[in-house]
Amino acid sequence: MKFCGMTNLEDVFYSLDLGVDFIGFVFYKKSPRFIKPQEVKNILKQLPKDTKSVGVFIEENENEIISIMDYCGLKYAQVYNDLNIQSTIRAYRIKDTLPDKVYDGLILLDSLTAQVGGSAQKFDWSILEDFCAIDRAFIAGGVSLDNIEAIAKHKPYGVDLVSSLESFPGKKDPVKMKNFIDKLRSTK
Repeated sequence: MKFCGMTNLEDVFYSLDLGVDFIGFVFYKKSPRFIKPQEVKNILKQLPKDTKSVGVFIEENENEIISIMDYCGLKYAQVYNDLNIQSTIRAYRIKDTLPDKVYDGLILLDSLTAQVGGSAQKFDWSILEDFCAIDRAFIAGGVSLDNIEAIAKHKPYGVDLVSSLESFPGKKDPVKMKNFIDKLRSTK
């Protein structure tokens, strides 16, 4: 499970208390969930060393990503292009079909919308039926309390949530977070 778009320590601590596996920070400056590297570094300094922290990078080049990851102490880079970076979660934006070839490691499948991430729009999950890499894929885009059972039947590696857990962009709602976790655990 990955909660993304984190902007403050309180939301991160609560997510970890709930048992969330991956915590995502968005470095895309056009996002309402953008967070500066210094803020991420300050948050990560206060977390357990084994926290699976993820930096979400849209426009940065390989050197910029590596520099930000090293500076902040991030464990993973979520990227939207094929880059030569260790510990990558390769994101694919899906419209009607899945990619023919996918990255060998962890991947993320998100809906193709005008904005990147946090759109609350889902793609047609029925195309996941025979997807060969489902066991290493996070499903994102429109994932919520109301549809987790529909995703769970495909048995993905994980789910990635942003907007369905928020009070407003960048601020998570603790009740929504707990309700989602409770429903997910009861769905397994």
